[in-house]
Order: sequence, then C-alpha cells, then structure tokens
Amino acid sequence: MDLDPFVFRREGALVAVRARTGDGDPAVEVNRFALRPLEPQEFAVFTLDLCHNQIDRHHSRFPDDELEKISAMAPGRPLMERHDLRGSLPRGTFFRSQLHRDGNRVSVRPDVYVLRTQDNADFILNIEGGVYRETSIGFSFEMPECSICGKDLRTCDHVPGKTYGDHQCHYIMRNVLEVIEGSVVSSGSQGTGFVAAERAERALPLDQALKLARDAYHEPIELRPRYWWSRE
Repeated sequence: MDLDPFVFRREGALVAVRARTGDGDPAVEVNRFALRPLEPQEFAVFTLDLCHNQIDRHHSRFPDDELEKISAMAPGRPLMERHDLRGSLPRGTFFRSQLHRDGNRVSVRPDVYVLRTQDNADFILNIEGGVYRETSIGFSFEMPECSICGKDLRTCDHVPGKTYGDHQCHYIMRNVLEVIEGSVVSSGSQGTGFVAAERAERALPLDQALKLARDAYHEPIELRPRYWWSRE
C-alpha cells in the first residue's frame, strides 16, 4: 500500500545577520533570482539555521544525507511569516545554502535576501534588532522510519519517546520530497531550549498524532488528503 507523504514544519534559529565572507559576491548570487540587477544596498542578507541531525523534541531526526538534499533544495524557496502560505506573500528568497558542522551536529544554513522596501522596513528592523529570532522550515517527506525496528512508524507498535531495552525510540525522516518554505516564527528553537510551555500546550500530543496516523493507515483504501503535522 502506498502511503501519503508527511508535511512537517520544523523550528530552527537565526544565526547571523550578515552575509558570510569568502562565499562569493552575494549580489551576483542574489541576481540569479532577480528579474533585474539589484544593487547591494537594495537588499539585506540573513543566515538561518533551519534544521539539524539531532533528535528533536518530537523524537524525530534527519539523517545526514537528507540534510544534504534539503540544503540543495533550499535556494529559490521563499521566506514567509508564520508559515502563512495563504494570507501573505513571501518576505524574502533563499539564494544559497550550505551544511554547517559542529562536532556531531550537522545543520542546514541557507542565506536569504530581503528587499529593503518600505513594506519590509519593520520586518528587517525586527530581525536586526533581535526581536524576530526564530525560524521554521516547511517540508514534506515520505517515510518516518522507526529507530527500533526500521519499519514505517505508522505500521509498527513502537512509540517515539518510550524506551525499549537501552534505546529510546525515535523516528528517522526518510526521503525528503520538497522544501516548501522557511518562515520567521514567534517562538521555536532547536537543541536544548526547544519549546516554551505555552507552545507545548497548543501542540497536538505525540501519542494522539501517532494514533491518528496509524488509524488512517489501517483504513480501507480511499482518496484522502495528505497528513499535515504542525511544528508550532
């Protein structure tokens, strides 16, 4: 049986507010996406940390090869506000990306350009002033692989977060299909300080989300929309 892909949002963090040096002229790379040549003073460049290979608060992780795919897919994708794909237009465009390695931690770090227009003035000021600091990536992937048995998590009996023997179960996100967008969000981080209590109360508990996915898998075959899991 073919399974519908998952569509996820995953939080990251803004890690810099200037273009990296030694990576080529940002204006040249930005202008690959512009319909007319832009001068450097017409746009601001930011560097975002979108996702990494560590186990997150949802008991999931990316393998390194999937991060390479995400980094390759990021250029040309939009920077949004709050994953609002229906109510607003992009604020910026990712124009290059690379993997950042810090010991065993590997993360995807794309650069984004934002035009210095009147409409974007407050948006840029809030990023430069440290008010808008958190980011999130919207993406789809095909298979949540159970770390215990290697099967599709929707078909096995293991529960992410529970311990089996000496191993705490998590799932590995296999076969990323698309990077949909990156967003600036009000709260969200990776690593140790994941979620404030207020955000956690709004999130669907993992056991309920997993039950919904498994129930859907065992339903009779029918046409139905893809799963949407929010990372906020």
